Amino acid sequence: MSRWWPESVRRSTALAAVLLSVLVFGLGWWGIRQFVATQLSRNAVQATRAQLERVADAYHLGVIDSAALNGDAMFEVVADDGRAVVHSGNLTRLDPAWRPLPPAPRAAPHGWTTTTTAALHPGTHPQWREYRTYTVVGTVVDDVPAALVEPLGREGSTVDTGLSRAASSTHYRLTLYLFVLPWDTLSTLTLFDDTLEVFVPLAVLLTALVAWFAAGRALRPVEAIRGELAEVSGSQLGRRVPVPRSRDEIARLAHTTNATLDRLQHAHEQQERFVADASHELRSPLANLRTGLEVALAHPERADWPAVAERSLLDVRRLHRITADLLQLAVDPGRLASVEVDLADVVREQVAERSAAPGRPAVRSFVDGPARVLGEPVQLERLLRNLLDNAVRHATSAVTVTVGRDGTSVVLEVLDDGPGIPPADRERVFDRFARLDDARTRDAGGSGLGLTLAREIARRHGGSLVVADSETGARLVARLPAAGQHVD
Repeated sequence: MSRWWPESVRRSTALAAVLLSVLVFGLGWWGIRQFVATQLSRNAVQATRAQLERVADAYHLGVIDSAALNGDAMFEVVADDGRAVVHSGNLTRLDPAWRPLPPAPRAAPHGWTTTTTAALHPGTHPQWREYRTYTVVGTVVDDVPAALVEPLGREGSTVDTGLSRAASSTHYRLTLYLFVLPWDTLSTLTLFDDTLEVFVPLAVLLTALVAWFAAGRALRPVEAIRGELAEVSGSQLGRRVPVPRSRDEIARLAHTTNATLDRLQHAHEQQERFVADASHELRSPLANLRTGLEVALAHPERADWPAVAERSLLDVRRLHRITADLLQLAVDPGRLASVEVDLADVVREQVAERSAAPGRPAVRSFVDGPARVLGEPVQLERLLRNLLDNAVRHATSAVTVTVGRDGTSVVLEVLDDGPGIPPADRERVFDRFARLDDARTRDAGGSGLGLTLAREIARRHGGSLVVADSETGARLVARLPAAGQHVD
């Protein structure tokens, strides 16, 4: 940021508005002034040319209208030999060293016109005004009687009387010049400048004030958002910033901020659940492991070390399962890969693996063609593994896995012939470390997180996992969008 440019958004907005208004009003002032000056100068030239034509007609007709030229007019009549027959007294007053303008070319016909310029240099004359270049219009008049080449009878004019006496019976060819007086133009421009010198600063000041208050009003919701965010802390993640009623960028910023706070609160709650679950569930196996080892070490000669090692290994395996499940629940769903997976292949592999294990309930599958979904292969395999672990742990003799298509969804069902799940507990079984009746407790080696993790995986893939009705045992049904129907 530049040293002279303010850091405050409100001040920088007001300053930018001032600079822009100065530029716009300044260019507008200059442009309008140039346009007005051009139009006034053009009108003055046209009016002077019309006045010159009237004087030329009067000379040609032999009738000089003394009222054709006003008292401030500056004019000059030049003969072909370059001498001024008549010129205005104002010329010699404004320029004592004035020299006549050149006559028209000898080949110029009657009515020939020209537009030129003439500069007056007052010098130290007491009636000095300023050095100025005037626009001069001229025309040619033929056959002017010598009798007319006399004083115009107007005060302030000068006549070369020697010329008129010497040529009293002769007709002359004269060039008439009339100066375009800029006084009306200058007066109008002065009034224009004086007016804008007052209104332009007022307009700039008004623009600055409007920009200042408009920026303050626009930033008021931002300040409210900032103040609310300043109050958010680890113990107050439920607070949300106010959303203005407008549908502008600030309202979208407030919605985005609240969505970010929602994600932050969710992540914080997930972290707290992870810490609470870990501290709660890891305490028991760690205590068992420590107690067993301490007792064995206290009486090493009486300890059954193979049994101690076996019990310790069971506790370590339980710790491993709990830790793995907790870490899976803490995975950010936005980091999951998304590839096409055929659940039918996953079911065949898992069923074949469990069918080879002796002393367990029989696991069989019914696959109705390909069942392709989009998702992360390891996560989907974990979903089925957890469902099968839960079913095998509580089954009496058999577990049945069915997979197939149902419209735009892939349906995966796992059914066991165990004691089943009461309707009142069908949602509670998905809670972390939920304890049901004796029929389905965790004493069979489960971590208490298998079904929780399975439902979370299904949700991450845009699907669902529920406990459905069944005649015997527990029937868990997972629905996932088929490939081409996946919803993020």
